Amino acid sequence: MNATPDKRKYRNNLAFVEQGFRACWQNTQDLITAAKQLLVSNLHAPALSLSVLALEELGKLCAIDGLLFARHEDHKAKLFKDATKSHDAKLGIIVLLPLFLGNLMQADPRHGKDRKYAAASVINMRQLQADGNAVLERLGEDGFRALDRYKQHGFYASATDRGLKAPRDNVDPSLARLVYQLAWRATTSVDFLLKGGNLERYLQNAQTIRDKLTEAAHRALEAAGEHEAQRLFGKQDDERA
Repeated sequence: MNATPDKRKYRNNLAFVEQGFRACWQNTQDLITAAKQLLVSNLHAPALSLSVLALEELGKLCAIDGLLFARHEDHKAKLFKDATKSHDAKLGIIVLLPLFLGNLMQADPRHGKDRKYAAASVINMRQLQADGNAVLERLGEDGFRALDRYKQHGFYASATDRGLKAPRDNVDPSLARLVYQLAWRATTSVDFLLKGGNLERYLQNAQTIRDKLTEAAHRALEAAGEHEAQRLFGKQDDERA
């Protein structure tokens, strides 16, 4: 008698994942809308802070995406747990956003068929990369994680060598605009790729994979994905993305 292949025991059902997607999707739009209104009112410091919060929610969304096929206590489950507790963890995940967007693109019926859609997608990804690089050039070796410090400066009066400074005097307006631009680009990209039934198709595809793949097949795909991530980003010795 042939043994039934072992199936993966997933950490969460897809209803939980969908709820998380929708909550973060909505909140990023609310945060970036509020940040825009603050910029229009020349309140650049809190605008930066809300833009950083929007990026954190997008980092959390990437972590939720990992739950599609996560086992209990595997590295994807740990990443999600960290993303619900740590600002640093959520900001560190931002570098993976292009990979997440690439996965979402495959759920759109136009993917691989519509040349205009393909061209627009390439242009948008290049613009997102440019926006991200523009911010990174201002942040130093800590990368996107440094945004947590700037977020605090945007919300609170901060101690300096010359005493306390109000947020508007302690946050560079040009940096605020750069961070807002990145958060806006990332938020609108996610919104474009999730609407029009794409989220439902994306989750249905995940359900199909869950139904068909054995644990061994999952591990083989994960090993290939890890190899590709190392090729793109280098091997990571700590939590930094």
